[in-house]
Amino acid sequence: MAFVTLSLLELVHSFNIRSEESIFKIGLLKNMYLIGAVTVGVILQIAVILIPQVATIFDVVQLDTTQWIYTILISISPIIIVEAQKSLNSIKLKVINYKW
Repeated sequence: MAFVTLSLLELVHSFNIRSEESIFKIGLLKNMYLIGAVTVGVILQIAVILIPQVATIFDVVQLDTTQWIYTILISISPIIIVEAQKSLNSIKLKVINYKW
């Protein structure tokens, strides 16, 4: 579960680190190479878990539904955290640049 969570978390986080602006302002679908790379990464990650012969090579086991839910929630948490930080940074810059 840790293997899958860390891998998916980093794939999701790659959307955050491509700009200092919010990913919702610049658009999620702007960089099709990144979309393709993340898609391939997710497919490979899921294949490692779901295909028994490959899972044996990587010494992992299949996850149950609860574990998948936890994995997905933890993996998308960087979006929430980094978007909050970017929002606070934006507010901070507006206050600093405000002409009193």
